[in-house]
Amino acid sequence: MCYSISLYSDVKALTRRFGALPDISLSLSRYYHISAFAIPKVPVITNDKPKWIQAFRWGLVPYWVREREKAEEIRQKTFNARFETLRQRASFKQAIEKRRCLVLVDGFFEFREVGSRKYPYFIRLKSADPFALAGIWDAWCDPDTGAEEKTFSIVTVPANEMFSRIHNTKRRMPMILDQEGEETWLSRPLKRDEVTEMEKQFDQWVLEAYTVSRGIASRNIDPENSELIQPHEYPELEGI
Repeated sequence: MCYSISLYSDVKALTRRFGALPDISLSLSRYYHISAFAIPKVPVITNDKPKWIQAFRWGLVPYWVREREKAEEIRQKTFNARFETLRQRASFKQAIEKRRCLVLVDGFFEFREVGSRKYPYFIRLKSADPFALAGIWDAWCDPDTGAEEKTFSIVTVPANEMFSRIHNTKRRMPMILDQEGEETWLSRPLKRDEVTEMEKQFDQWVLEAYTVSRGIASRNIDPENSELIQPHEYPELEGI
């Protein structure tokens, strides 16, 4: 699963990497760690506006929801979306067909369980460049205010060799896209065998993963503190 991400690249860096311009309303904060449960705004590129970088709320709310209370209830369950069941869930089945997006990140966090303890890992490209995760999105209208809110979910897939070792309980991972995969994801919905082929073609060794401080789990962390992504060693993990 993927509930925490990092994005510290500025808009200029994102523009260079993805060849898209910032939407006039785009306003981004630099954060080294942010949780989905904070319902942050995150930069995305959507299939209907592939030349623009927009900011959507994390936690997809389907367009057909009529009450705010129900919207908030659903949002807590849609930070991630399993690719295998996208077309079976009411919250996602139209989004995968019509509303796909790239979720722009510099990295993300996962936990490894050893015995009764959890160890946080930070995953990013060895080049330290920003990259994209596959996402789906929707546009919901708040019935109380009439305001439109655009939201997204990160699509997850079964873990590859690297992530099976890190996320070693649920063995899931976000769907990471290379540049060819980004274009494919935005152009049309994919079948299971196509995603499997993309996963095989993605070079997992362009990524690096290392342990970081458990401080990322604190409710009082400063998301703009770069120390959150600095390596932190746990001697008890040596040789495991």
